[in-house]
Amino acid sequence: MIGVLVSSLPMMVCGILSVLIALSLYNRWNHARVNLLVFMIAVTVLYSAHFLYFNHQRDIIPFSDALYCFCNPAVFPLYYLYLEELTEYRPNRWRQALCLLPSVVCFLTVSILYLLMDAEETDSFVQCYLYTDQFAMLTGLAQWQGAAHAMVKVVYAVQIPLVLFFGLRNIRSYNAVVESNYSDIEEKRIVGAKTLLILFAVTSFAGFLFNLIGRERFAEGPDLLIYPSLLFSVLLLLIGHVGLNQQFTVRDIDKEVFLDTGTETTTGGNEDSDLVERIKKVVVEEKLYLYPNLKVSDLSQRLHSNRNYIYNAINVEMGISFTNYINRLRIDYASGLIDNHPEMTINDIMVKAGFTSSSSFYRNFKKFKGITPSEKRGKG
Repeated sequence: MIGVLVSSLPMMVCGILSVLIALSLYNRWNHARVNLLVFMIAVTVLYSAHFLYFNHQRDIIPFSDALYCFCNPAVFPLYYLYLEELTEYRPNRWRQALCLLPSVVCFLTVSILYLLMDAEETDSFVQCYLYTDQFAMLTGLAQWQGAAHAMVKVVYAVQIPLVLFFGLRNIRSYNAVVESNYSDIEEKRIVGAKTLLILFAVTSFAGFLFNLIGRERFAEGPDLLIYPSLLFSVLLLLIGHVGLNQQFTVRDIDKEVFLDTGTETTTGGNEDSDLVERIKKVVVEEKLYLYPNLKVSDLSQRLHSNRNYIYNAINVEMGISFTNYINRLRIDYASGLIDNHPEMTINDIMVKAGFTSSSSFYRNFKKFKGITPSEKRGKG
């Protein structure tokens, strides 16, 4: 009974998360979340195959093992495709399809070999390779099947650094676009996904080590299996939690706000200097920074200037991101209110300074002043 519970835990976690993600799509369609749902379904199938394997359901193993050989090397690309939908305005669909090609090749190779193998060869492969890892005892098609399974492990391992590198690159690029166009980046930036991508890579590397040790070592009982089972269950629960709470994606950035970071648009030096002075005049002297949810597009409309010119003037000429420029001015203003108006509450000061989120206010105050608003008031 304990063995069944331990082996089914990741499968049940992923199944429940799949249902919750599907229900969330009913209220608000989200391309990125569709990809998260596909990822979670694939992981559910993967751990269903694990469940059948660890509970010695040998009659169905040829079918479940073929699905396992697709899902195991597919989970990393599928998670990357989810991140790509979060961060890229127009993802390349052909490139996305190619990401899953190795998994499809693994699945077809293993499936065809199972179809060609007779009952005796299949039993020999399951017993000698899947449950005892004795590759040397395999002959004929069973030996080819063992080589195909080794290929699956190699594909899985190669994908770990690739997905980590490109996934982090996409997240950094997306966050840079958000910080260059919005003053309020709370719930817009991707923070949890970045942490989880690294955790996912580390845990998957641990999974690779488990593969090297051999699944058969964990099939003997729940004593060893409980560790990878709990590890992957907790990680997948965190991935589902972050995914369900990530509401903002690149598609939510207005088309007039969206910035192609690969395109450089500049003006002449004198025009840049003049624009910098105009920006400072309207933002500082007219206190435009106190407007909640201020965007670069709002500033460009106010100055009747091209949005890319505004971006270039702030990020290049002034050497600061739009969000840091605006929030630094807001914090200076809030700090002055704390010093000069002891009767005002911290929350009133936050709102008056243009912040709509207390977490953003406290984070930025600590960032620019080195202390919290409460500590600032205590010192005063």
